[in-house]
Amino acid sequence: MDKIHRRERFADFAWTLARINWDFFTTQTFKNPLPKESVRKAMFWRWCRDVSKISEVPYKDLLIALRGELGEIGGRPHFHSLLGGVATCNMMSLRSQMMRCWKIISNNADGDFRLYDRSLAGADYVCKCLGANAYEINKFSIAEETTLSDSVISLIRVLDAKSGRRCCEIERKNRQVAKAAGFNQVVPAGGSIRDKTASHGAGMVV
Repeated sequence: MDKIHRRERFADFAWTLARINWDFFTTQTFKNPLPKESVRKAMFWRWCRDVSKISEVPYKDLLIALRGELGEIGGRPHFHSLLGGVATCNMMSLRSQMMRCWKIISNNADGDFRLYDRSLAGADYVCKCLGANAYEINKFSIAEETTLSDSVISLIRVLDAKSGRRCCEIERKNRQVAKAAGFNQVVPAGGSIRDKTASHGAGMVV
């Protein structure tokens, strides 16, 4: 049951992140001698600050989801991240500059920087982007935490608020239609209309 609950929690979390319009999916690796965990994280956040300068987007406005994982062979640590909020007209140029920055920070370690495919956006895609594909989930060896920037948390709250208002509007309209038609619609506590709308909206990219 613990394994099932773990999978359910991760799926719910992935659906939440799938609502955000991400721009890039990145993978950052490290060279020998392997830096300490605190140093690896500091390197990543330094890279994010460089991206902020290159893209001319305030650092606090960057949307970041960071997940640290261990490689399949040798259990070597690496990072996966989703990056959004980048206002630029030339994404490919930005991609090249992001790669160059990581090479400098990591002393020429490998990195993979891909454009996020919004047409595939969804929980499964986000899980895959964060490195937790079906095979890894079945092994239950996924990382225990994902770090979100404050901007992501704020955006999720805004999206939840908008979704809640839409649910209320739909519920009110349905009641008005039912009343006009002469029906006495009964909506239970935590009504089914709200629940169905919320569950449908959770899978959409807003």
